[in-house]
Amino acid sequence: MTVETHITFKDFLNFNFKNSLPRLIIFSLIILVFLGLNLYNTEYDIREIFRSAVIWLLIVVVFMMVRSYFRLKNAFYSNKKIQEKISYTFTEEKIHTKGETFDGEFTWKTVHRVKENKDWFLIYQSKTTMNMIPKKYFTKDQIRELRNLVQKNNVKAKLRND
Repeated sequence: MTVETHITFKDFLNFNFKNSLPRLIIFSLIILVFLGLNLYNTEYDIREIFRSAVIWLLIVVVFMMVRSYFRLKNAFYSNKKIQEKISYTFTEEKIHTKGETFDGEFTWKTVHRVKENKDWFLIYQSKTTMNMIPKKYFTKDQIRELRNLVQKNNVKAKLRND
């Protein structure tokens, strides 16, 4: 089975923001509690403490989002391979990847794990290195076929059931 893909900056940005959202929420709650506890020791009433903590939290969250946007923009545009049209060929034994400037393959035995979410297949080469494959380029039959290949090759995986 062969799938032709192309990741745009918008795809890359949405992927990273969606995956960062739980961490951002937890971080925000920690900051809110920290600010609330620090301001609680002052002579302000509870409403003023809460209002001040929320304002500081919003400032920090906006700063983090703007910083993340520019960091992701730099990461995307500095990596020419991720911007290319990439063809993935999945067989029983291996995965073949071909871009405009590269051609490679790896076996299922070397895959660390596969993670599937609503919009992506993430094929991890290690704990931190992965191939990001948008599901919008797959047909429903190809999605089922890829899930079967992952399972047949006993790859550690977190796959969806839909």
